[in-house]
Amino acid sequence: MEKIWKLKNLFPENGGDGYVRFDTFINDVRNLNGRIKIPDSVAKLLYMRGVTDYSKVIRFFKPTLDKLHDPMLMKGCDLATKRVLESIRKKEKVMILGDYDVDGIIGASMFALFLRHNGVEVSIFIPNRISQEYGLSKSAIDEAKEDNIKLLVAIDCGITAISTVEYANEKGIDVIVCDHHQPPDELPKAYAIMDPIQPGCDYPFKFLCGTGVAFKLIQSVCRVLGDEKYAFTLLDFVAIATSSDIVPITDENRILVNEGFNKINTNPRPSIKALIEKIGLKENKVNTTNIVFSLAPRINAVGRLGDADRAVDMLISDDVKALDGLVNVLDVENANRREIDKDITEKAFQLYEDNNTEDEYSIVLHNEDWHPGVISIVAARLVERYNRPTIVLTTIKGSAKGSARSINGFNVYEALKECEDLLIQYGGHCHAAGLEIEVDKIDEFRKRFNDIAKKQLLHEDLKPEIDVDLEINFEDINPTFIKIISFFEPFGPGNPQPIFLTRNVKIVDDVKFTKVESHVFKVSDGISDRSWNAVFYNSKEHLDNISKDSICDICYTIDKNQKNGYTKFVIKDIRIH
Repeated sequence: MEKIWKLKNLFPENGGDGYVRFDTFINDVRNLNGRIKIPDSVAKLLYMRGVTDYSKVIRFFKPTLDKLHDPMLMKGCDLATKRVLESIRKKEKVMILGDYDVDGIIGASMFALFLRHNGVEVSIFIPNRISQEYGLSKSAIDEAKEDNIKLLVAIDCGITAISTVEYANEKGIDVIVCDHHQPPDELPKAYAIMDPIQPGCDYPFKFLCGTGVAFKLIQSVCRVLGDEKYAFTLLDFVAIATSSDIVPITDENRILVNEGFNKINTNPRPSIKALIEKIGLKENKVNTTNIVFSLAPRINAVGRLGDADRAVDMLISDDVKALDGLVNVLDVENANRREIDKDITEKAFQLYEDNNTEDEYSIVLHNEDWHPGVISIVAARLVERYNRPTIVLTTIKGSAKGSARSINGFNVYEALKECEDLLIQYGGHCHAAGLEIEVDKIDEFRKRFNDIAKKQLLHEDLKPEIDVDLEINFEDINPTFIKIISFFEPFGPGNPQPIFLTRNVKIVDDVKFTKVESHVFKVSDGISDRSWNAVFYNSKEHLDNISKDSICDICYTIDKNQKNGYTKFVIKDIRIH
């Protein structure tokens, strides 16, 4: 599908509260601290990211721990801190319950290490995606009661568990919820709820992941105990979870991820070191890209195909001999997941192609035999190919359960809310959600969901776009420019890797098409003597177009290998003249 190249504009001269004129801003930061000269092109990139004054530039380029927000600003943190301190003082056994995705698994592992560090015995409950209920369930409460547990901490789930929390209260179990999903109109009557988007919460940053919320509780408790440095040793967990979840890498998340990556790249804990060595990242800098595409899928895989406790066992282990076997389990399960994922994705593409009409602004697919562990991945791939809000469902124990993924400009959580009379349950946020529905209501739901999408989206919105940050010439790309761009990391939602556009470049030397269906070639502007290495991943559709001596326009990012200094362009799209 042909992509629209959308060149971003600078914010309007009077762009609203907190914004200064661009010409004023650029004069202030053109010579940062009198030492680092910032090219005008880089200043534009900063300005378009909302970095609109000198103080914000300093915060952006120096995302350090001293700039973290006070955890006590989050509603519920005071009560949660008091209750955890009580468990530490009394040496109560605590149950930690996490969701079965990366965020929940990582968060539960992190909280377990924190409690054990403080002499607390821990029970970890991660529901089985296939055989058990999602999130905080009565079966978890029953297990906690049988184990004489008085406190349960739910991470990355629990904000909608009204009846289950009431059940826990009846059993004499206090519940602390550390969640980041959209709260319902009525909140659970938990001992404490920490969710920055709950009503009445004045926390300055609203986009933490579940692990990030749990970290703020840990930070608060450690501060009271005079042990805040220990909390910061857990930021590798926070960085992995934040990078893997669909949350903006801005403000506090940028600090948490940056500091977490510093730890992983300089002094990784044994479990993370074993995992990155297994993947083959030993010689590379760990960043958001290889977290999302290499490390996180392996943690996710065991939860997708069965028992997520296997990932927890690996993450909290410091036994170097045992870690080799634990990591291998994750690697094997990820290979199995890829095979299942590939098969179902191809079937989903075919099912959509066979049944779609021009009037469809959304995708809702159901197959009772699809594996529940990969349908969220399949939904994401459908969005990537067809650029429509997508829901993929399979049948589990008589009802259809599935995952929703969205596109820019469409809040999938609010759309599900408009359909809640048809749903058994649902939850999530604007970009991603989960749902359960009776099988015989799927057709009615499909129609209503599509009507909602049709009202909110224009036909132009369904065409995939590439958001281009800047149009530049090759003469703008020099060592200083590349170095400053590297300081924009960590990348992610809210702070994506800059995409550049350069027109009228020439492909020089022979073009190679690799076994992984990618083009490798060099490009030159025809003016300077310099040519740049370029790779265009998954570019089979351009097989007959890209050839030596072609003149083209390219959209691309600039990647520099931190170890050997090798720089290449990663092509996002190409137009051959």
